[in-house]
Amino acid sequence: MTSLAQTPSAVCELCGRDKPLTFHHLIPRAMHRKPRFRKHYDKQELRTRGIDICGLCHRGIHDLLSEKELAAEYNTTELLLAHEGLRRHIGWVRKQK
Repeated sequence: MTSLAQTPSAVCELCGRDKPLTFHHLIPRAMHRKPRFRKHYDKQELRTRGIDICGLCHRGIHDLLSEKELAAEYNTTELLLAHEGLRRHIGWVRKQK
């Protein structure tokens, strides 16, 4: 796995912890060239549509969901939070230091 660029410590948009954050593309970069997504989103939106989250939340998302699932079914914060497994993971993350 490649290292994720981190921003200075701030509040994670999923768990609310004050930690260094990484940018999570709501439509994964691997999907940006697919015609289905190019048809619905312009290049700027594909590049900037995302959330700043901590490393534990970011890893949890990618452990639980494929890039295709993320792009097609879980491309908003609200949809991510609606995923039962991810909700349980975020609950666990909130208890971590």
